[in-house]
This record gives sequence, structure tokens and C-alpha cells, in this order.
Amino acid sequence: MRLERCLPCWSARMSDVESLFARLRTGLDITSGAVAYQQLYEHWCKSDSWSLGGEALPLLVGVDPAAWQHHVEAQELQQPADALLQLISAGLNCRPDAQTTPARIRHWAREQGIALPEPLARVLDFILSVLPPVMRDPQAMSGADQSADRERTLGAALALVTKFPDQCRDENGFFDGARIAALILDKRLLWFPEGGPAFSAAEIAALLENYLS
Repeated sequence: MRLERCLPCWSARMSDVESLFARLRTGLDITSGAVAYQQLYEHWCKSDSWSLGGEALPLLVGVDPAAWQHHVEAQELQQPADALLQLISAGLNCRPDAQTTPARIRHWAREQGIALPEPLARVLDFILSVLPPVMRDPQAMSGADQSADRERTLGAALALVTKFPDQCRDENGFFDGARIAALILDKRLLWFPEGGPAFSAAEIAALLENYLS
């Protein structure tokens, strides 16, 4: 069944994305530069992935995921929230209950011309400056020739340069593939609890240098 028939007040056309965001931001100040707001996004951007409906959507709108349901109910926003979630999942070619990466969310928002809350834009753009090809082309992490281990390895790198930037830099202050690789292997159980990755330290470093160069 077409989404327009399910939610007649909220058309599924991509041109409606901006209006849905505007509706969902009722009562919010997404330009706030408050320290607490910045810390919220720094916290969430340390995660390797976000659940599309429970985390990514609230963060895109400008709401702490823990307060999302209250915001939706208080402002009577369930219909636009459901409609926007369907549009985002269609744009990312995944289920509404799927996990996605902050990188893919930033890429999608850029494609749609959506203004992100400023603290979120700053943090994601920092990640963009660290691993540009991953951010510009999210499919680089999930193509047919890419393994699950490679995807997890890149996700681990994104998390580590955000959480431990000083440990990931060389003596000249540049992000260093070998140092990041060593950290990934040192903390491997966080991303590979069942064993792995399938790459050596040298292979991980080479993979990361490809993106850092």
C-alpha cells in the first residue's frame, strides 16, 4: 500500500521532507549552541551505528532520543514522525527498524538539503574531515565486494578518532592509520566479540591510510 494512502496528511514525496522536519521541530531551537546540546551530539556520534527510528530520526530533528517519544506525544507529531521515518528508510534503502551509521545519515541529509542542528553538523563534519571517502560515498562501506569485517573496522575507526583523537595522531598531529589500527586491535572485543577482525594490523593500517590520504 502506498504511503500516501496510509498517511494522507503527509505525502511521501521527497519534496515534503523539509516540511516534515519543520513540523517535527515544533517548539525546538536547533541552532542552540548550549554546552549540554553539544555534549549530547558528541556522545551519540561516538556510536558506531544508530537505530533509524529510535536514535537517528530524533537526532536529525534535534531531540535527545530519550525524550523523543515525549516530544512526539506532547506535540501530537506521530503522523509526521512516521512519514519522515518512511522517507528516510526509503532513501537509505533499509528497513525503518534497521541500524545505520552516522556517516550515512550525514550523507542523506546533504542530499536532501536538510539543515542539521549545528552541534550535530559540527561533529559529523569533523568525522567527514577524518575519513572523507567514507562520508562522501557510504556505499564504500557496504558494496558487494566488502566484508562485514571491513565495515566493522571502518566503524571502529570512526568511533576511535572521535573518542580518543590524541591517541590516533602521529607526532605531527595527523591521524595515523597504524596508531588507529593498534587501538582497534587493542579494543577488538568492543566490535568483534565473536572473534576477529580478519585483517592484520598492517592490513587495517593500509585500509585506513587509503581513506586518510
